[in-house]
Amino acid sequence: MILVDDLGYSDLGAYGGDAATPTIDRLAVDGVQFSNFHAYPVCAPTRAALMTGQDPHRVGLGSMEGLTPPGVSTTTPGYRGSLEGTYTGLADVMSDAGYMTYQVGKWHLGAEPDQSPRALGFDQNFSLHAGGASHYPDATGLNSSGGRDTVRYERNGEQVEVLAEDFYSTHTYTDEMLRMINEGAESDQPFFGYLAYTAVHDPLHVPDQRLIDKYLDLYLDKNNYNELRSARIDGMADRGLIARDVAVRWPQQTPEWNTLTAEQRRDLAYRMAIYSAMIEDVDNQIARVVDHLEKTGQYDNTMIVVASDNGAASASRQIYAMTPGAAQWQDEHYPLVGKVEEYGRPGSFASLGLPNAQVSSGPYFHSKMTVFEGGTRVPVIIKPPGADNDNDAPHVIDTFGHIADLYPTFAEYAGAEPPNREALSGNSMKPLLGGASDLIGSDEHGMELFGSRAYWEGDWKLVYSPAAAGGTGAYSLYNLATDPGETVDVVATNPAVAQRLSDKWDRYAADNGVVPVTFTAVNTSPLANAAAPYSVDWAE
Repeated sequence: MILVDDLGYSDLGAYGGDAATPTIDRLAVDGVQFSNFHAYPVCAPTRAALMTGQDPHRVGLGSMEGLTPPGVSTTTPGYRGSLEGTYTGLADVMSDAGYMTYQVGKWHLGAEPDQSPRALGFDQNFSLHAGGASHYPDATGLNSSGGRDTVRYERNGEQVEVLAEDFYSTHTYTDEMLRMINEGAESDQPFFGYLAYTAVHDPLHVPDQRLIDKYLDLYLDKNNYNELRSARIDGMADRGLIARDVAVRWPQQTPEWNTLTAEQRRDLAYRMAIYSAMIEDVDNQIARVVDHLEKTGQYDNTMIVVASDNGAASASRQIYAMTPGAAQWQDEHYPLVGKVEEYGRPGSFASLGLPNAQVSSGPYFHSKMTVFEGGTRVPVIIKPPGADNDNDAPHVIDTFGHIADLYPTFAEYAGAEPPNREALSGNSMKPLLGGASDLIGSDEHGMELFGSRAYWEGDWKLVYSPAAAGGTGAYSLYNLATDPGETVDVVATNPAVAQRLSDKWDRYAADNGVVPVTFTAVNTSPLANAAAPYSVDWAE
């Protein structure tokens, strides 16, 4: 299981992106490519669903980083922001089926002993417990949360005091996973590996100047985000992923291209270049894993999943500096902030920026932190064991799926029976991947984050989102079959459909411990009206 952090829908080559991702694209050809797969709008809830198979609210991750809906405290069951409740970790399920289990990379489910990878059944782990950090050995946090300047890495229950001088998250995580696989090679047990890259989460860092220069050559003279987005849509259309004439809209905070200065345009080009370089670097590291599996004769019988945890991130770095003194701390600990030519290096802190994030989402509206398709529809590629490797192009599946479906899928392929099946919110994908079904259980799904709501039922999608996050401040209804870009609210002409989905969302909330907060309270909350989630922190 390979999870990439904050990767947008259209970023991979197989999805029409600019970054070179030949290894991931090859996995799509050897397996299946999903065009209608969903995660939660932010990191930790997605990881909770992946590791427990349950709706995040059932296991304490209905919120994260202390951010909750207005009037809901972190002491409210389901909103603690770290694991709680009753669940069986996916690694425990796989261990019971005879698998060695390895976890490497971002964890983000809590740092208490009973919330650790070891507590959830992993035999070995090398883990970042925070939501993000510098990708270099300084391990500087995104802020001084908990009174610490650096984040905590942990190996097999022991804190890693000092990182190696050549540490770079993507490379080191791959080294660690390959080491674990090699150490287990003497056993006749199969293995389950969970490789959770921190890339491409900000700060945007990559050590390979050659890759940076490659994408600067692409974007410095071609970075009008209107044109870049159109090119992404054309790339998707060429691959049969979307209609070429799909209607789209932009987040209201997106500046008009012709209002930007030359310096601001250059700033955006550098951000997109570093981001694309990080993506290619991730692909290069996944190639190391694939090469190892091929050399050891394990590629054909290994299931490989590549997915993103949410949509592309549109927030500026100020999203991590919203408490008193945090902005000053960030400036002191990232001394290259605002120096465009230094983006990507240790001490820099570039984020992707709202216009680039919408490019990354392609035709789908908006970005991370929102319940729109741009925040929740993610690239997912699965190479099942025993897949046909003689295909010329990816087999694209447009069946609705979501991240919680992976837990029972891994269990079924391993021959395991999860002990808590009645609590699972997903269904095994094995019948679909084996050609025995056209669906993954149901095409209905409910969601809540920070007070925003969504409910999918076939082609229909009901959304509540505050205006600053792209909504109307009330329920909106979209027909994704005819309007995948969520551009036309049809709630007024389909009141019965809207009421049916509203009632279903209410049942979803009651079943999963979701606290329904009034629209008025959310619409007027500080978080809903903050600028940081949807902006650009321009270089000075």
